Amino acid sequence: MPKFFTEIWQYIVTLWEKSTLAQRVLYIGMIASVVIVFLVLLFLVNKTEHKVLYSNLYSEDAAQVVEILKKQKIDYKLVDGGRTILVPAEQVYNLRLSVAAEGVLHGQGIGFEIFDQNKIGQTDFVQRINYQRALQGELTRTIMEFPEIKSARVHLVLPQKSLFIEEQKHPSASVVVKLKRGRSLKKEQIQSIVNLITTGVEGMSPDHITISDTRGNVLYEPETDVLDRLSATQLDYQLNLQRQLEKRIEQLLAPIVGGPERVIARVNADLDFSQKTIHKELYDPETQVVRSEQKNEENTRASANYGTNVPEPAYRGEGYGGTGTITETNRKTTTTNYEISKEEQQIVAPIGEVRRLSVAVVVDGRYKKNKDGEMVYEPLSEQELARIEELVKNAVGFDQTRGDSIEISNLSFGMETLEGGKSWMEIVALYFQSIGKPILNTLIILLFILLVVRPIVLAILKPKVIEEEEVEEIEGLPEAEEEEKPALLEVLDEETQAAMEEKKQIEDQKTLAIQLSNEHFDQAFGVIKKWIKEEVEEV
Repeated sequence: MPKFFTEIWQYIVTLWEKSTLAQRVLYIGMIASVVIVFLVLLFLVNKTEHKVLYSNLYSEDAAQVVEILKKQKIDYKLVDGGRTILVPAEQVYNLRLSVAAEGVLHGQGIGFEIFDQNKIGQTDFVQRINYQRALQGELTRTIMEFPEIKSARVHLVLPQKSLFIEEQKHPSASVVVKLKRGRSLKKEQIQSIVNLITTGVEGMSPDHITISDTRGNVLYEPETDVLDRLSATQLDYQLNLQRQLEKRIEQLLAPIVGGPERVIARVNADLDFSQKTIHKELYDPETQVVRSEQKNEENTRASANYGTNVPEPAYRGEGYGGTGTITETNRKTTTTNYEISKEEQQIVAPIGEVRRLSVAVVVDGRYKKNKDGEMVYEPLSEQELARIEELVKNAVGFDQTRGDSIEISNLSFGMETLEGGKSWMEIVALYFQSIGKPILNTLIILLFILLVVRPIVLAILKPKVIEEEEVEEIEGLPEAEEEEKPALLEVLDEETQAAMEEKKQIEDQKTLAIQLSNEHFDQAFGVIKKWIKEEVEEV
């Protein structure tokens, strides 16, 4: 072995022999830590880095990809429940191209790739079933592209075509979706799914499509008559309205009566779900205007002569002479057309209109101590009850013309509600629950310090204390025991002996200085005075 390594080994052995138990434990811990860190670094350096090849794969696609990786003998890892595949980082892109060339990623279910492998001898029935399966799979894959949908199933009923139109049946579809936690579909998204199925399946109409989720909620159903739809939901609407009014009353009165547990409200709403259409034509005779006016004026004049057919003596060709009559006629006609104001109304009464409300409210009173110190019930005053009644009327929209009724009762709910506070044991338990974790952490830290840190510190400091005590014991031995000192010194190690010798020399020098100062006081005083003067000048 070379001399260099020999000296190092000799130094290590000497150091180990001179070290105490605590120091040896420290050396071993340091060496073990260095070895562990070295091994961890070596493992990290030689570890193969894996990256994501594909994520969020369906079980069918993941199985196909794993099969390809096994054939190529590629190291891979499956995480996220087998939905994510990890491969060595340097092979990610090559493997993606290789998998894409195989064309095995199709998504959930079976699509039209079922026809990629034509089998000889398939019947028409099998072909129709395969077509239905492929169409269902393709629709499922498209629907699952919505980010809110976790999974989906599509069921189609495709009847056979008939030669007679009256015997032809319409296809139908049923869709069941599983939504992600805390997500929901909007109306536009639901309508887009309906449109997808309507246009993707030949002969499909929205009236034969239903969509629901796995929680039993109907997201879309065929349109039916308005009254039929209301008959299925009018009870829910009535109950929701009653609950809203009850909650509004209790939240309003809770601060007044001393808490939500001291007020009970119940509402009965009589709703009108009938569908009404009212036609009205109103005429107002007071407001009339001239629409048209027609006036006719007629004047007539006529004359007649009565004679004996004897010409007049002075006839000059003017006709026969005789007696004559003249007739004149004047006639005026006026026609005026008036327009009376007319108002036409077509009123569609709202469905679910409130016909009558019945409200019952029960409130608790007060509890006070009497002269004997007992809790007694004290009802509310009439003014307070009247005020509560007015508040309730305004909260529910009271209308006396509808026949609404409100009843306010003041009854004792029992002293348990007031005095049913938490016991001292429950208070202590809640207190320890709130501060238990910090106290537990503190106790763990203290126990660690007392049981781990303190013994280590004492183990490191104890040898020095023992050495000082041993030195004092050796120096305190009487002169008569001088022969036993060498035997005791032989037990101690070289370092301890050197420390004892050095301390003994210092004590001898101290004793000699004291003896000289006593014998030569003036000289000692001058030396000390000179030292002090030099220190002052240096400062």
